[in-house]
Amino acid sequence: EAIVYPAPDAELRPGAEGMVAYDAGGPVAPLSIDTAPRLQGVEGPSGLIGWYVALDGEAGTQLLARARETLAERGAARVLGPMNGSTWKRYRLALPPGPGEPAPTPFLTEPVNPPDYPSHFLAAGFGVAAEYESRAALRPADLPEVPPPAAPVADGARISPLDPKRFDETLHEIFDLSLAAFAGNLYYTPIPFAEFAGAYHRVRPPLHPELVRLARDRDGRLLAFVFAFPDPFDRVPDLSFAGATSPGDGPEPRGLRVVLKTLATSPEARGMGLGRRLSEDVHRVAFARRAPCVVHALMQVDNSSTHISERLHGEPFRRYALFGWTP
Repeated sequence: EAIVYPAPDAELRPGAEGMVAYDAGGPVAPLSIDTAPRLQGVEGPSGLIGWYVALDGEAGTQLLARARETLAERGAARVLGPMNGSTWKRYRLALPPGPGEPAPTPFLTEPVNPPDYPSHFLAAGFGVAAEYESRAALRPADLPEVPPPAAPVADGARISPLDPKRFDETLHEIFDLSLAAFAGNLYYTPIPFAEFAGAYHRVRPPLHPELVRLARDRDGRLLAFVFAFPDPFDRVPDLSFAGATSPGDGPEPRGLRVVLKTLATSPEARGMGLGRRLSEDVHRVAFARRAPCVVHALMQVDNSSTHISERLHGEPFRRYALFGWTP
């Protein structure tokens, strides 16, 4: 039976609670429950289930069912999970590969979970609320030239790499642009700068300034950015999808694969082609560094990023889902 109990080692938002399922040997499945008064794209309060772990699938399924009923009793118009507080933090589950699909090594910042977790949500009455995917573009035979330090684009805008000495200052600009660019995303909620900065500082150690590209107008105002980094998790010789190269291929050892984590354009600059141009620049830099591929990370299916990925010959890497239940 599931009972309310503080979830162990979970960074819960104020007002969130923990629930734990026990068997005769002790706790086997914790999670958190929370309510978000407003989420983008839906009406009414949403119940959130986060920090889900299950050592026993049946107990986990029962716990998820109890959690959704509890949130419905508290007035939730829908229940979403897993979502650790908001879409800015860890949410959604990696789905197991289908027949013939790749099973590559996870990349830094990717959701990692046992393959049976999606079945727990389905067995508890949830359906798929939103679908996501990562794609990977393989390194071509001929390495492209690295873009110049300040490359001109349309309407007088210029693209340049990150200046490491201005990392914190630039992070404030990226934050402001992100709030505007992502405000229309499904289930979006804004967050304070300190929380945003903490997430970016966690990936600062593997950062390469040339892989963070910034597009500015004539007055220096940030119009768009792309944030990518070499993946420290890429330490295996086989990337497990067709065409990937191994460390010993070619006259020089290959570099680490590159993760294109975030691509954003301010609303007033959309239609200028900046997203595609920034993505192309990342690929040129990555492939010049002998990266075997660029991973286009965690895109909602059928949004503008997936269309850019397709134009850059991105191939399926992994699929993900956020689950939902309506009372």
